Amino acid sequence: MELPTTAWQGIDLEQRLAWARRWMRRTAEAAGRLPDLTAVRLAVTAHLDLKSALFLQAYRTAGAAVIVHPADPATTRADVQRLVEAWGIDVTDPAACVAWEPTHTVEMGGDILVEAAARGYDGIVAGIEMTRTGLNRVAALALTCPVFDLDGVPLKNQLHNRFTVGTSTWHTVTARTQLSLHGLTVLVAGYGEVGAGLARTARGLGAVVQVAEVDPARALIASYDGFDVVGLAGDRADIVVTATGRTGTLSADVIGTLKDGCLIVNAGHSADEIDLDALGNGVQAVPAVTSHRVGGREILLFAGGHVANLAAGDGDSLNAFDVTAALIVDSAGWLVAHGNEYPTGLHAYPGP
Repeated sequence: MELPTTAWQGIDLEQRLAWARRWMRRTAEAAGRLPDLTAVRLAVTAHLDLKSALFLQAYRTAGAAVIVHPADPATTRADVQRLVEAWGIDVTDPAACVAWEPTHTVEMGGDILVEAAARGYDGIVAGIEMTRTGLNRVAALALTCPVFDLDGVPLKNQLHNRFTVGTSTWHTVTARTQLSLHGLTVLVAGYGEVGAGLARTARGLGAVVQVAEVDPARALIASYDGFDVVGLAGDRADIVVTATGRTGTLSADVIGTLKDGCLIVNAGHSADEIDLDALGNGVQAVPAVTSHRVGGREILLFAGGHVANLAAGDGDSLNAFDVTAALIVDSAGWLVAHGNEYPTGLHAYPGP
């Protein structure tokens, strides 16, 4: 899906880069704390936008050899890819990343670890995973190294997930559709921290918000937060947004319950949260939205089902993502220094 560039993307790359560095001071400070990484071969899965480029550059400046797999072609910015390649960072697929024989991984989604497991590669000393989607995938693998959960760190989970994603997602939806949320019914699928942020932000923007959550404790929290907890059938919703990190959340059966004209938005890491096959082929309604016919009803899909704020927008704000990017930089330094001290398996990240 080709979209018109945003105002931010239309600014000269070097000017954007200088502006990003001005507002991402924590990331720069974390880069200065990195140890010597010259013996490290670091394979990274990340959304290739400008903010990610700054933590990739930090790894290279510290001496690491770095290879990158873009987390999603729909979120890859061509000018940013050219920039990181000019810094000596290859951009390629998971198979090539594994063939490159990395010693460590830092990932959004787990694609490289999944490929390593499939190929029987056991040369990875330790890895970081920073998304719920990736953690669910990694948990199902027969791991040969320790992997650390960065998504559960309060700075990531309580700040980035809870506040930043909801804001940038709804900013992107309103900018690309010219619709406000006033008076619309929004159904949020999943009430983890991302879902909670989406729900609270939508309410603040004037929506009537419902929450669908299968975990009883999280559903109770949603009700205490003042939301109407319902099943996933979206027969009343004008917009359904998914943020579960799990494949097939919006299944064919769920899609079959949506009312005529409902708009589906994905705020999770992967488009797999939506059964895109159930929607079939669509036609463009506006550049970021396609129209699909399902059971005689029109169902609208935002950004092809890809993660909305990055596929159709500019992602999280620079100053907010600065906290997350600094954590990503710091975690790589900790991983190299201490990751090999832990047994094989999935662990909470205990670093700074």
